[in-house]
Amino acid sequence: MIVATRLSKPVARETGAFVRDRGLRPLIVTLHDSFLELRPRGLRRGEVIDLAAIFGLAVRKRILLEKAERAAAKKAKRKS
Repeated sequence: MIVATRLSKPVARETGAFVRDRGLRPLIVTLHDSFLELRPRGLRRGEVIDLAAIFGLAVRKRILLEKAERAAAKKAKRKS
């Protein structure tokens, strides 16, 4: 079981993902209370996204994937 604590200050971590922005750079993720900041290492500008929006995108992606799997199964069943 994972015990989560509430964020009291921003936490930044270097990820294993790399992006091409003025060269190939590792991606820095800063987790704030209600949003996420993504930026290439060594650069000041970054992109900000709301955590609720990320969750909504993940749910929509899962629903679309399940719908596509059901359609593929239905199509395969009709062919056999």
